[in-house]
Amino acid sequence: MKSLMRIFALETNREKIKEQFCSKDEEVVLMTFYHALSFLFAIIREIIITLVCFLIGIVAWFLGWPMLWVLGILVAVWTILVVFNVIKAYLDWMYDFILVTTDKVILVDQTSFWKREIQPIHIENIGSVSTQTQFWNIFHFGMLHIHLKEGLGGNTVTRRYVPDAAAVAASIADVVTRYQRKVSA
Repeated sequence: MKSLMRIFALETNREKIKEQFCSKDEEVVLMTFYHALSFLFAIIREIIITLVCFLIGIVAWFLGWPMLWVLGILVAVWTILVVFNVIKAYLDWMYDFILVTTDKVILVDQTSFWKREIQPIHIENIGSVSTQTQFWNIFHFGMLHIHLKEGLGGNTVTRRYVPDAAAVAASIADVVTRYQRKVSA
């Protein structure tokens, strides 16, 4: 599904982001998205609120309360507490991705209609890559840790819910190794 829409800071066309941050001679090695459970885990609170609102509506109906008022209040509360958070979580899941090229790793974090963070990490700035399983690796996703070199503060960039995080880390490590061999040759 290729969308061609831009709303505020939301860019739904991933090809435009690739064009912005990749040079002509740069090759895409891997592009991966986050696991769908990241969306589910982000909206657990909203699911509980929805169930509570539904149960309050059922109890109100059994008790004979004026349903027009009850439903109006419940819908207003549900809209305020649930709808906007679910939309935000959906955007954060749907439009976030990791792009590994021959020159850099690009981390795209779309947190809402109004905020997008794109973090290109050049291969020469990566010290190492590691992974960590999540939820006993039942769902085949994990955490990806990109350890930056000491000259850059030695920070670690971590991304959660990366499908087959070990394969993504292996791709990044392979690109880094090829880069280092090319530089030292």
